[in-house]
Amino acid sequence: MTCTDCTAAAQGPHWGFKRACPGCEARAISRGPDFHRCRTAGKQDGQYRELLTKVGVTHAEVVAAAEVDKERATA
Repeated sequence: MTCTDCTAAAQGPHWGFKRACPGCEARAISRGPDFHRCRTAGKQDGQYRELLTKVGVTHAEVVAAAEVDKERATA
């Protein structure tokens, strides 16, 4: 957890994001079309990798954020 929005998102569904917070950036990407497209295709594409580089997070961080969202949705 890197900010109050990350902490809130870990507790339950949360829509808030802080710019320049790596946790929020990873969570935002995990909810977006680029991650969905690549997850559905089963492979990363150039556009997605470029987004990760631009934002400064890793694919592993995005996957972890998606898993937290998934856990919270079923809790």
